[in-house]
Amino acid sequence: MPATVADLPAVTATPAEREAALIRRYAHTGPRYTSYPTALDFAPGFGAEAYAEALENSNRSQRSLSLYVHIPFCRRICFYCACNKIGAQDSRRADAYLSRLDREMVLVGQHLDTRREVRQLHWGGGTPTFLTLDQMSDLIDRLHARFGLSSAPDRDYAIEIDPREANVLTLRHLQSLGFNRISLGVQDFDIEVQRAINRVQPRQLTENLVEEA
Repeated sequence: MPATVADLPAVTATPAEREAALIRRYAHTGPRYTSYPTALDFAPGFGAEAYAEALENSNRSQRSLSLYVHIPFCRRICFYCACNKIGAQDSRRADAYLSRLDREMVLVGQHLDTRREVRQLHWGGGTPTFLTLDQMSDLIDRLHARFGLSSAPDRDYAIEIDPREANVLTLRHLQSLGFNRISLGVQDFDIEVQRAINRVQPRQLTENLVEEA
């Protein structure tokens, strides 16, 4: 929702007035951006048959495919996050989920013309880099087997990265898997804010990862 002039703090405003103005400015709900349709569009009236029909109807477009893969695991839970996530320390917890994800790929793939290349791929979460390098490779192999991943230079293969859960080896591996865009999670560099939201993430850690990327 666009801000109005009344929402913006005046130059002469006190810190408390500026803070109150920011709260007013952002005190509105908005749609989730990581999935389409958005979560608010899902309703009981749209069932499995309607979903299958929509998938099959999309084949007539012969347009390339876009896939979103949700990895719901996090080693640390950020207090601000409203995403579907599971707190876990052991990456082996993801094995059963990845198997079920492969089953969903099979079910969805039955309704799609798999000659349509996947030109857009996005891994979100959760923390996708919660997965081990081997698990990431396995997931890419499954996606390619079920759908057919593009090798076109202009493909858009993106992944969300928690800088606390990645290093240069992670980045090199992601590049070898075909990813060419990353989204780095940064909420605030103020240490007090970081402690309050349970996401202590030193600025230098983030800067180092940006330079490596």
